[in-house]
Amino acid sequence: MTPIQDTATSHTLLVRLKDPNDQEAWNDFVERYAPRIFSWCRQYSLQDSDAADVTQEVLAKLVETMRHFSYDPGQGRFRGWLKTVTANAVRDLARTGKRPGRGSGDSRVQGQLAALQDEAAVSSLASAIEAGYDEELLREAEIRVALRVKPKTWQAYRLAAVDN
Repeated sequence: MTPIQDTATSHTLLVRLKDPNDQEAWNDFVERYAPRIFSWCRQYSLQDSDAADVTQEVLAKLVETMRHFSYDPGQGRFRGWLKTVTANAVRDLARTGKRPGRGSGDSRVQGQLAALQDEAAVSSLASAIEAGYDEELLREAEIRVALRVKPKTWQAYRLAAVDN
């Protein structure tokens, strides 16, 4: 991302953003404000990946919001409003807590994780994985061999090796 620019928001730019198809205006806006939004997210102690997600979320919401947005300098600076929008998006992220990789707090999950530290459980899991792999390897080999041998030869193998 480019360094944060400290220039005031152009009223003309805000008016142009009412048209979601004005690519030049949106490119200028994103270039100017995406680094700033990302920086605000980081100030709220979000990880880079979460800060990037929130930045994209805020920019996506703005595409719809800016269609009907009327800037009134008497109400405060545009940047102040945008910072509030960003803060609300960060709060929404924290409130939902439904990010991938977050713990559920469920005691059953803790029990399952504790079982992974049990050597017998780990050994049993490794054996099950190996057995599954061996079975899958055998099935793949059987498919390849069945395509290369005569049907009677394949039937003899099935009767002897599989059906005993």
